[in-house]
Amino acid sequence: MALRVAFIGAGAVNFGGGDPGSCWDHATRLEVLAKEQFSLEVVGVSDPNVAQMNKVLDERKAKDNRLWENTKTFTDVEKMLDETKPEAVFIGVPPFAHGKIEEACAARGVHMFIEKPISCAPPVFVEQLNETFEQHPGLIVSVGYMLRYHKATQFIKKYLTDRNLKPLNMCARYNTAYTSIAKPMWWNRKLSGGPVLEQGTHFCDLLRYFGGDVDLHTVSAVALPASSPLGHLSSQPPGVEDNLPVEERINRAVSANFKFASGAIGSLQHALLMKGEKYFTEFEIWTDGAMIKLIDPYSPNCRVKIYDSTAPVQIFRFHDDPYLEEDAIFLRAVQSSDNSKILSSYTDAVETHKLAYTIQNGSANASA
Repeated sequence: MALRVAFIGAGAVNFGGGDPGSCWDHATRLEVLAKEQFSLEVVGVSDPNVAQMNKVLDERKAKDNRLWENTKTFTDVEKMLDETKPEAVFIGVPPFAHGKIEEACAARGVHMFIEKPISCAPPVFVEQLNETFEQHPGLIVSVGYMLRYHKATQFIKKYLTDRNLKPLNMCARYNTAYTSIAKPMWWNRKLSGGPVLEQGTHFCDLLRYFGGDVDLHTVSAVALPASSPLGHLSSQPPGVEDNLPVEERINRAVSANFKFASGAIGSLQHALLMKGEKYFTEFEIWTDGAMIKLIDPYSPNCRVKIYDSTAPVQIFRFHDDPYLEEDAIFLRAVQSSDNSKILSSYTDAVETHKLAYTIQNGSANASA
């Protein structure tokens, strides 16, 4: 029998068509997986925006009737869950919308793939939600930190393990092409949580994936706020901050330093200062005798550059789709009732949320 799947959220995360160059699009990945690996049926889509929901569903039905031919639309999540009875859902909603949706799914034993960030609320909120999940044995919850699944990330993991190298200092840098982000919600820190929590969380997660947990008491962060004389951005998309009080506008740049429980040190720099569509994303790991740099992990031109004190510089190239891999592993976990291959559980994602939230809000206080 086909696995019954539903989507909660009909926006760009689940259905694509968002910012130029955006890679998110779980619907297309499911179309690929339905042809190659799984027997799937999309039984429902829920979103309060009826026009958007109908638009994306019409587009999907036009090119792939088999997967979507029995899909029903809803504006009420619980009604969709009760009427269509999905076995698994893909949750792609704004940061502020998390909570009741996940509780409704858990109460019905519906397995969840939840896109990051898991919330913009304080950590206690997601900790309590995690406790709710733990009350349902067998419930599978995967969080969309797709960079863990990237072949380049796994290559670095193996390189470190094979040589018994431990990260001593890690530097994560993420500079956003802000001109391509036209969603007013993203620019409102009350709704999005701010860019470190909404976007830089991917690099917060990589820092934890390679270095382990961070001692949150050591986090020190400063920011360039919108209110600063340097905070004016010359090419913002029209209207994104119209009538938005300056204290609710997101920081233009954030710099944070911290210490890991292992004793290693780390830093995160995040900014929205690039124009056009190309982001700047680099991640460095410094070890005893080698430095490993991950370059452009979001792009088809992803590279790993290794500076080893005993060898010439080496460059390895990776063209990968980690979104496809994380979706396949989630669906396989649902089918087998075995979540051992999932690299980002909700419990683990709570710890990443704590780090991103601490940096975001620490820098907000520092910039006041």
